Amino acid sequence: MHCRSSLDNLVDDIVIRIFQTLSVREILTLRRTSKRYYFLSRFRSVWYAAFCTEVLARHLPPPGPSCSLRALNSADLEHRTLLALSLEKRWSRSTPNVIASSRQRETVDQILLIPGGTQILTVHGNTVIYWLISGQTGATYKLQKVEEWLSPSDDACIVVKDTEGQGIIAIGCRDQPNKHATVFSLASKPALSKLCDYPLIPGTVAGISRHLLFLDTTSEQDGGGLELLDWHAQTEGTALLPCIPDLFGPFLGFVHFSDHILVSWETCISVFPVPEIPAQGRIVVAHTKVFIFSEPISSPVAFTTCIPRGWTGIDAPAYSPSQEMPSLTIVARPKGRLGRIAMSMLIPLSNDDGAKYLSIFPYQLLRLPPFVPDVPGDTDRSIGGQECTQISMGSSGRGLCVFGREVRLCEPSLLYIPPREMQFGPAIYEIEPGGDGVGGDRVDFDEGMGRLVVAKGSGDFDVVQLL
Repeated sequence: MHCRSSLDNLVDDIVIRIFQTLSVREILTLRRTSKRYYFLSRFRSVWYAAFCTEVLARHLPPPGPSCSLRALNSADLEHRTLLALSLEKRWSRSTPNVIASSRQRETVDQILLIPGGTQILTVHGNTVIYWLISGQTGATYKLQKVEEWLSPSDDACIVVKDTEGQGIIAIGCRDQPNKHATVFSLASKPALSKLCDYPLIPGTVAGISRHLLFLDTTSEQDGGGLELLDWHAQTEGTALLPCIPDLFGPFLGFVHFSDHILVSWETCISVFPVPEIPAQGRIVVAHTKVFIFSEPISSPVAFTTCIPRGWTGIDAPAYSPSQEMPSLTIVARPKGRLGRIAMSMLIPLSNDDGAKYLSIFPYQLLRLPPFVPDVPGDTDRSIGGQECTQISMGSSGRGLCVFGREVRLCEPSLLYIPPREMQFGPAIYEIEPGGDGVGGDRVDFDEGMGRLVVAKGSGDFDVVQLL
């Protein structure tokens, strides 16, 4: 008479409880041993536990749109868990797979992939089109054209997204200052639900983050800067983060970091407190600190803390974040050296330095080694046909850059804790030539889903899944 294993003798409820304590690798190994274990390993409670312990507790970028965890079934939780672990192991070495393509055949001026990886916005002159990606793993994915929005003027549009918000975007005029701006939600129904409308704004739309709409007013005679509107309150007052044109150079980008707003200019980074926006009139915000770059930079520029934002669903388990002060990596193209990437890092002052130089923003700027594609040992040479046209970074440090027509992935180096260098992988996708050339708005990605959208020269676009 054969002896059955102790696990085989247990009732289903106990076996399921045991599955909830196993690693994903152990679950996948055990489910292959019998039909019973395969069936029990598919219970929702098993993959809920795996998703919480191996993705959320380890602060990996969670795949897919954030929602209530109760709304995710077993298959959803299993897919998101396995995808998160796979991307963690091989982000910069991932294999691209085109899962859907549009047949619009109309020049795409800008393309955005909304956080969650299932919503796409394309800009065609003064028209914005909203798309949805539908389909399940292993099945055919489809692109659904949901809605079009036509600008009230004939001016070309620009769309900016709030990477911290739930599908919040702002649309303004790309090149014409002192025009209109509109804030929309993609999380509400109907699609493109209007939240706030400004018939006239100073400058041009530069970005949106949390409750603030950022406007570039550096074309003003007095130098201007970044003008801030509180779109939540929908008040008329503004706060100015000033620019000193002769010292700072052109505006390049901004980021919320360590309870401050950091603005990147050509020669430096300005640090400002987050201001209270007045109901009327304008206030000018004083600099907290200014950091000078070792060499001038130019657009594109991107920022990352190498810390994923995590799950934002209302019932997400709470896991303690790291007690260490965060660092900020600035990735940009050096001015005049278009074929490479320059990297700098704001790191916390050491205890000795912090005690010596008391500061409300206790950081120092560290220069990191540059990156040049395919030219070993030559960081000063300009590479013909390999101009860096786009850099995009996620909060976790996963990102992409475009050199010429080549898309490359990057991620933080694991050799340093906290990460102080970026690893760049080989080219994974070549953008189809044509149209007006490859600009800085024709590729976007979602770090959790491992998904890219790429506008092609023929006028359509591809949705690319990293595997």
